[in-house]
Amino acid sequence: MYRTPFEVTLLVEDHPCEVMNVISLAGLKASVENVKLGEQTTDHIVSFEKEIGKNEVLKLKSNSVKVLKLSETKVWVRTSGCAVCRILYTSDVVVEKIKVLKERTLLYTLLVPASSSFKEFLTKLSKEGVKVTVLNVSEISSAELTKRQMEILQLAYKLGYFNDERGITLSQLADKLGISAPTLEEILRRALRKVVKYYLDKH
Repeated sequence: MYRTPFEVTLLVEDHPCEVMNVISLAGLKASVENVKLGEQTTDHIVSFEKEIGKNEVLKLKSNSVKVLKLSETKVWVRTSGCAVCRILYTSDVVVEKIKVLKERTLLYTLLVPASSSFKEFLTKLSKEGVKVTVLNVSEISSAELTKRQMEILQLAYKLGYFNDERGITLSQLADKLGISAPTLEEILRRALRKVVKYYLDKH
């Protein structure tokens, strides 16, 4: 059970969104940079890996309320909203990223405030017959550096503490910060542990 906000990566199969289906059937690789959920409509800012042609835009228009080409690789798509979008709108979760993997299969990254919210969200999806697989769950608070930790890491890096030939010693850095060397060592240890954990979780 997570007591703090956490990030979730979900694999959603049998997705009912026709726009996402058109994208995958056209053999296009895309990710959704931004989503604005509404009661009746959903706006997607879709970013494609390559330039999108006129035919693809027309296909998107046939399954959408509105389509506006923002650049050669970016399109704003408004739809009437599918079952998943309506569940996202009424659930206590925040959409961070969506990636189209293949036909009716999408990868979602969500921010969730509590375990109860996440359970309720999964239950709603299940009732709609949407196949969901939880790929990863990670706490946010444990991976975030405090303001003080960030300041100290930045200063240590800038002054060459992490260089092969150190530009500054631990004691010298502690003096600059006005703290004892043991205290600085503990701050650095905790900060670096968070940085390493964040890196390993992402890779």
